[in-house]
Amino acid sequence: MPNNLTPNFSPKDIVNTIDEITKSGINQVEICVNGDDWDSVVKPLDIVEHELGRCMSVNSHINSVMYTDKFNTEYEKTLPIISKYYSEIASNKSLYKAYKRVSKTNLDSRQRHIIKDAIKGFELSGVALEGDKLKRLKKIKEELTLLSSKFSNNSLKATNEWKKIVTRQGLDGYGEEQLSKIKKGDDYELNLQVPVYIDLMTYASDDALREEVYKAYISRASEVGITSDKFNNFEVMKEILSLRHEMSELLGFKNYAELSIESKMVRSPEQVIDFLYDLVSRSKPQAIEELEELHSFAGKKLKPWDLMYYSEKLKEKNFGFHKSELTPYFAENNVLNGLFVTIERLYSVTITEINEESYHQDVRALEVTSNKGLVGRIYLDLYARDKKRGGAWMSDYQGLMSDSSPVAFVVCNLNSPGKNKPALFEFDEIVTIFHEFGHALHHILTKVPYPSAAGINGVPWDGVELPSQYMEFYCYEKDVVDLMSCHWQTGKKLPEDLYDKLVMSKNFQSAMQMLRQCEFSLWDIKTHMSNEDTYNILYSVQNETSLMNRVDENRFLNTFGHIFGGGYAAGYFSYKWAEVLAADAYYFVDSDGGIGSEASKSFLTNILQIGGSLDFMDQYLKFKGSEPSVESLLISNGIDSQI
Repeated sequence: MPNNLTPNFSPKDIVNTIDEITKSGINQVEICVNGDDWDSVVKPLDIVEHELGRCMSVNSHINSVMYTDKFNTEYEKTLPIISKYYSEIASNKSLYKAYKRVSKTNLDSRQRHIIKDAIKGFELSGVALEGDKLKRLKKIKEELTLLSSKFSNNSLKATNEWKKIVTRQGLDGYGEEQLSKIKKGDDYELNLQVPVYIDLMTYASDDALREEVYKAYISRASEVGITSDKFNNFEVMKEILSLRHEMSELLGFKNYAELSIESKMVRSPEQVIDFLYDLVSRSKPQAIEELEELHSFAGKKLKPWDLMYYSEKLKEKNFGFHKSELTPYFAENNVLNGLFVTIERLYSVTITEINEESYHQDVRALEVTSNKGLVGRIYLDLYARDKKRGGAWMSDYQGLMSDSSPVAFVVCNLNSPGKNKPALFEFDEIVTIFHEFGHALHHILTKVPYPSAAGINGVPWDGVELPSQYMEFYCYEKDVVDLMSCHWQTGKKLPEDLYDKLVMSKNFQSAMQMLRQCEFSLWDIKTHMSNEDTYNILYSVQNETSLMNRVDENRFLNTFGHIFGGGYAAGYFSYKWAEVLAADAYYFVDSDGGIGSEASKSFLTNILQIGGSLDFMDQYLKFKGSEPSVESLLISNGIDSQI
């Protein structure tokens, strides 16, 4: 029976632990270079990777969700050790030759694909480099690891630094639900945590207050605005971009975009740009109409800090409901129960909360089981708090191995329960929960016992968002909404008329949102194709995609963690690319029986369970039988594609 499900959430002496594991790994490499088959080359290194991955994951997780300067100091000491270890392996020519020998042996289809990807990974990591070039590459990788951590820490500290005390009179437009989140004694405390920020921009009728908070938010970790200059990330960003470009040239590429694309499904950066501009051209006419409607409704030329406020008012007028009317129907436990039942119907597994202490009282430990027994575990950390990095994400603790079931962390920054009141979720937040569970299921439901290809590992980056975005579609199904909804006071289900209005409002201003995501993606890919100042590139892209005038204080790139603190550099387009796949997959399943159908099961067996052990697009074709269509994305967003 697989075990080792419980991570050590109080790791001690993490520097020495990482040092010892990596030294053991290097010693194992020296043995494996003499091997000539899977069991003598790949399997021993998988065991080391499994152990190291667990330690790295816990350290990174604790640093993100329970940040302290003391632990971060130790954590950052481990980063150069880890970077050096992987650089040593990636540049080991003898190990590369050993993998080449293994490729010629009798392997099954999954093993052949894993070996093929590993050989390509060696080549993209500089195994052919010698002397000073190799030393420089290793140094660059170490520096990038540290800079990425510094970027994330600066973003967190800048976000936490800003707070503002206001009276009830200053919060005209707020309801009791929004007020309860920020109550501090007789007054109210605003901050830049996402749930608080979104509420203020959506409900506060005070234009000046919205402007102040908006500018504080978009100027975080920069040289402008009202947060401290000591957390300014601009030079960190410049150094990251410069080092990525230098690394790419060392590896024989013209720029980092070319290097990044090499391991994705798309063929070139130019194909990405064409794909994005096609979406821009199809979306922009409708987006212009959406913004003009909003200006007309407001009766004035709107500023960026007005958009969410007046959009909510217009949405209420157009669809006859206020989104706060939905919230009382979606209490945390009901939402999670509906999610879990939906997952059970989709994939024939059961999710049950177990009683286990963790790193914080907010965390839920969830066990995933099937009729064959234990499948894996998910640690769910839902609420926003100080000392916790913003955003939402899934990360893996361990994959499937002979002695270990998969374990994942799912993290959000949502509303916490109030006094005598459960946590109540906005519907957008429910979509986020479904999204992150899509990632977690990809990891947990794997049938691949090899760490390099289990779950999301080995999946091309422009496919990794498919399971998460596919899961989002089920939020809006009537049966699923009925499972999730139960008014926390009356016990009643969401009324039919409110459900109908929710569905009708799903694609409200979707073309404007499409333009914004294309803007981010175009900036990202173009930034990694050029040495030009990244903000100049952004402004150039905005000239083609943005419908609003720029705000001088806008430095949102300075906290763009996906690109500078995460794994989406020259890959942010993956959200849109995978959204095409997700929409295409959902409509195929829905038209062929929906939840519980053979098509639904095919998604499990051909996508989720396979992970990165076989060619991703081949598996998609096996699942659906045809190529995905961009029209599915446009239809799902309610965008008229006839241009």
